[in-house]
Amino acid sequence: MNKKKTLLFIPIVLVLTIIMSALTPLVALAQDDEDYTPRLTAPDSSIPYYSTKLNVYHQTGTPMPNCVAYAYGRIYEMNGEAPLITHGSACDWYSMNKRAGYYAYGQEPKVGAVACWSRHVAIVESIGKDGSVTVSESHWGGTYFDVKTFKDMHSHYGQTFYGYIYTYNNGMTQALKKRLLNAKKETNTQYKQDACVTPEDVGEFSITNLEPNTDIVPRDQLLYEKLLP
Repeated sequence: MNKKKTLLFIPIVLVLTIIMSALTPLVALAQDDEDYTPRLTAPDSSIPYYSTKLNVYHQTGTPMPNCVAYAYGRIYEMNGEAPLITHGSACDWYSMNKRAGYYAYGQEPKVGAVACWSRHVAIVESIGKDGSVTVSESHWGGTYFDVKTFKDMHSHYGQTFYGYIYTYNNGMTQALKKRLLNAKKETNTQYKQDACVTPEDVGEFSITNLEPNTDIVPRDQLLYEKLLP
């Protein structure tokens, strides 16, 4: 009797193992996005990122509804610093970024990235387990703000899809990134680290084994929370 139970138990364990293995990548994907706060409702016009106070498109007479004015404001909002792309129409953003080297870019969707078409840009707010992409956007001469989900980005508005610009920095400001790179390349006195990696295909900056030198600089809680693996 015990032998029969054992024989029945083994295939059950195997089935459960296969199911858990299949689910692991999906769980990891959700965890990778857990620090990102999506915008699924229209921004108030009084928010500085979307108003004449901080938004260069508003300051130059092209406010929302306008896809680039919204994208500029959304990048500013999620990163807490001014975007590196400061001008141009929607059709210009992807090629302009590629030429100037402002942000990493590619064909894989990531939260916080700018999705670029031949005449439109939008912000990736979430990615479904089925690969669908939910974007927030504004439309020149049309809808002030909306949220849409697409399974095929190439069919969006019948336009040519160029790719994604990885503008979301996960809390790593450009100033801090430059500071850490300089510490590694020049004197290495601000921080002691074994490796400094900037992946070519993602818009993230990662550092391994980062340990502040407390004799020179105070401990920075942001570094521990955002940069340590």
